[in-house]
Amino acid sequence: MSGIDLMHACQARGSLATATSLHTIVRHDEFAKSHLMTSMAADIKVRDFRIRPIEFKLERPIDTGGGVIRSWPVILLDLHTDAGIVGVSFAGCFLPMLLNPMVAMLESLGEMLHGDTLSPKEMDAKLRSMARLIGVQGPLAMAVAMIEIAAWDALAKAAGLPVCRLLGSAPRPIPLYKTVSAMLPQRVEELSRQALERGYAGIKLKLGHADARLDFDLIEAARGCCGADFPIMVDFNQALSVPEAIRRLRSMDELGLQWFEEPVDAMNHTGQARVAHAVRTPVSLGENWHSPAEGEQHMRSGAADLIMPDLIAIGGVSAWMQTAAMAELHGIPVSSHSYTELSAHLLAATPMAHWAEHVSVFERLLLEPARPVGGALIASDRPGFGIEWNEDAIRHSQVN
Repeated sequence: MSGIDLMHACQARGSLATATSLHTIVRHDEFAKSHLMTSMAADIKVRDFRIRPIEFKLERPIDTGGGVIRSWPVILLDLHTDAGIVGVSFAGCFLPMLLNPMVAMLESLGEMLHGDTLSPKEMDAKLRSMARLIGVQGPLAMAVAMIEIAAWDALAKAAGLPVCRLLGSAPRPIPLYKTVSAMLPQRVEELSRQALERGYAGIKLKLGHADARLDFDLIEAARGCCGADFPIMVDFNQALSVPEAIRRLRSMDELGLQWFEEPVDAMNHTGQARVAHAVRTPVSLGENWHSPAEGEQHMRSGAADLIMPDLIAIGGVSAWMQTAAMAELHGIPVSSHSYTELSAHLLAATPMAHWAEHVSVFERLLLEPARPVGGALIASDRPGFGIEWNEDAIRHSQVN
């Protein structure tokens, strides 16, 4: 963890004395980072954005405890600079109705940044300051995060470095699991076997049936083909009430699962803590945190034994890394949520890195999507995040 992140984390925990004692380290660290960033980007300006809304039908619907997803709407962002460097990012919108509003917001935000220096943190601060009176939330927050991520990609390309090296770390292997998006035993068995054959180090199941016995059937189906010791996580997608979560999760405590993910409403902070304190299996939260401060509240309360912030939802690269720094102070392992190819770089720079998640919905957009290597995910060693668009696939899915 860098000096800057450590001080931010100490301040978030209210540890002013610790933060003050780190002041000298932070000043040197901040000076070194500032000098590096300035030398790389002082002469590079934001020119304009290319924004593409796309939607594609899923070959097989994604079944979750929170509903069925049959199509996947995505926004692609290309941030063009006057140096010819292009930073990229993307975000899943979940609801097709959000595509056009997202395009409009990104267009307006791009106009605000035209001619600004390529500086991810300063660009992010400018956009957040503009929206202070209404708050950066919902689709606006997604748009701001996309811009910040694309700016990091462009900055790393300008430096000729992978993003993880710009953050101070080399690419390194992170255990990679495959999310099995099905809620019928036969389909779970089929997808679990595929994950095993393709070399994933673990799998995650989608649970949350109204009838608890059906959840047990899914775990049994996965265990039957993967074996008793193979790592299995389970995700309830907020499907349970607090009393039901406590009952059901306690009955699953003996099944050797890696974690219970989001068993109850993500906004019910008190209920999440009650559940975590009532069960022995670790509880994982974070995909619906919308700021490092929200993550700190959950970690401080003991609601999260493990965390998995979502790169878009948390606010972008800087916010994700700040949340990971706080987790390090709490001694809490950090995993990623979706955005596999991007998250690989952040996990490489995270001392408490735990697992990387692979969800295949974005694969068709990329020329070289992530694949397990010896059961692990390794960040690309190409400049930036190392991703390139699959233009043929995008052309067939673009929304006019």
